[in-house]
Amino acid sequence: MNYLQKELYELIKTDNAIFEFIQNNSLDGLWYWDLEKPENEWMNERFWEVLGYDPKDMPHKASAWQDIINKDDLALAANNVKQHLEDPNHPYDQTVRYTHKNGQTIWIRCKGLAIRNAEGVPTRMLGSHQDVTQLKQSENVLKHCNEEANIGFWDMNVSTQTIIWSDVTKKIHGVDPDYQPNLETGINFYKKGHSQDRITDLVFNALNKGEGFNEELQIVTQQGKTKWVKVLGIPEKNHQNTINRVYGTMQDIDALKTYQLKLEESEQAFRGNFENAAIGMALLDKYGKWLKVNQTLCDIVGYTSEEFYQLTFQDITHPDDLDLDLSLLQEVMEKKREHYRMDKRYFHKKGYLVYIHLAVSVVRDDKGDVLYFISQIIDITQQKEQEQKLQRIIELTQDQNERLKNFAHIVSHNLRSHSGGLSALLSILKEDEPDYFENEIVKLLESSSDNLNETIEHLSEVVKINLSSKENFSLLPIKPIVDKQITSILPLAEKNKVNIINNIDQDTKVLAIQAYLESIALNFITNAIKYRSKDRNSFLEINSLKNGKYTIIEFIDNGVGINLDLHSKKLFGMYKTFHKNKDARGIGLFITKNQIETLGGKVEVSSEINKGTTFKVFLRNEKD
Repeated sequence: MNYLQKELYELIKTDNAIFEFIQNNSLDGLWYWDLEKPENEWMNERFWEVLGYDPKDMPHKASAWQDIINKDDLALAANNVKQHLEDPNHPYDQTVRYTHKNGQTIWIRCKGLAIRNAEGVPTRMLGSHQDVTQLKQSENVLKHCNEEANIGFWDMNVSTQTIIWSDVTKKIHGVDPDYQPNLETGINFYKKGHSQDRITDLVFNALNKGEGFNEELQIVTQQGKTKWVKVLGIPEKNHQNTINRVYGTMQDIDALKTYQLKLEESEQAFRGNFENAAIGMALLDKYGKWLKVNQTLCDIVGYTSEEFYQLTFQDITHPDDLDLDLSLLQEVMEKKREHYRMDKRYFHKKGYLVYIHLAVSVVRDDKGDVLYFISQIIDITQQKEQEQKLQRIIELTQDQNERLKNFAHIVSHNLRSHSGGLSALLSILKEDEPDYFENEIVKLLESSSDNLNETIEHLSEVVKINLSSKENFSLLPIKPIVDKQITSILPLAEKNKVNIINNIDQDTKVLAIQAYLESIALNFITNAIKYRSKDRNSFLEINSLKNGKYTIIEFIDNGVGINLDLHSKKLFGMYKTFHKNKDARGIGLFITKNQIETLGGKVEVSSEINKGTTFKVFLRNEKD
């Protein structure tokens, strides 16, 4: 024994102050327990001071500390004490949690030694406390941080070839908490190919050359999922300068790495699309300076990319378009909008104007400040030239239409005046000289005059229809209008034994002009009478049904029918007839179709010879 050690032992025996100094300054508590009377236990003042209690108020009883120790830790400590008392070689070294007087948790490392009698029976137990709260809190903080960051640790003992994995490391690998890895199984988790070959080389270099590593590799978890990890390895040498330990961390970076790879792929795709786009594309800074341009834009305005980088977009924009462009750009800067579109003009390098369609969007940093603008430029010069040509054609057409309208009015008015005059003269002549009308030529002249009057009336009606305005349309009830036409034609229907049935609902309304509705209804009713079948009792059934923004009026008869295979194309043509009826003029359906289309509707027909015909008239029931 060293003489100083021997001297210290003697001082402790003879001088209590030495012992007091040691227990108060080297330990955070000292206790001495009577195992024969286990309710009695002496705790020094420092023991209670660490836990926030006044030593004078605390009894020297085991129950005093048992009341403030964590109950789970108390059970573990009791089991540990039992094993130590039964086997001196089993150390009593236990970290437990106490509740401080102020309510906080205090972590205490508790060591104990059983004192035995001559027969080896434990009669007393001496113990010490060490406050490890700060260390434990730091461990917990580190543990939580690692868990949040998905960082685990690993430790490999070179001599025993054993490996320890932390809970997070086991979680990353998808194994159970009690899983025991080794070098071979640890390497086998890495994905075959590059990752497994690379980790093998890294571990070999760490063990044999003392080289550390920090690598991103892929593993395959116990469940078969492939994920990216960042593995760090640190070799440690012993006093003989040989590697006795390699330890490090493993971090799950799968989400980050996957995002990074997608970002790289996206950037590569953007770069390819940017360079090879069929439209002009450019990146500009917030001052309008060109940062990057593609070849298409260079072709549009004639500048090389190097020339572009010496310019701003203001330099090549037509002055009349610049204010609007700058105004919209300022709104983007002020976060009033994130993008804008406009048509504008650039000056080509050769001096002529290029019309372009511009679409601008912004890329901001995490603070919302502008990083750069993305501009897409489409050359619409040819389109603008075509629009200008088309505008000239429209203006010319409008002028011609106005001239045609005037011509139609003049022809309608003047022809009616002249034909009316001719008819009046023939009427006077007939009254004065009736014998003249026995002459075949005069009869033909009278017939021609009547036909001319009828033709002019038809043309006037067509002109009137084509000049109608939608502003004159209103919602009108159909049933009373149809009833009115049925009443006016009823004697003719009864004479020809045609039964007319009006099933239109009282509330059904359509957007129309009343005169047109009356004309449409009258024409289909008279057609049903005119083309009735003489072989059976005839009828005309009129129905209505709503179909979205249209109301459909059906006129269903059982008349002679129409051969649509022969006549469908000329059915609604002017002066087209498809029956040998002597009253047929071929104008009624033509005018009716024009009236329906002027009202924004359409007409459909279905028919079978000797079975009947159905006309479906689609009329709007609401305004656009």
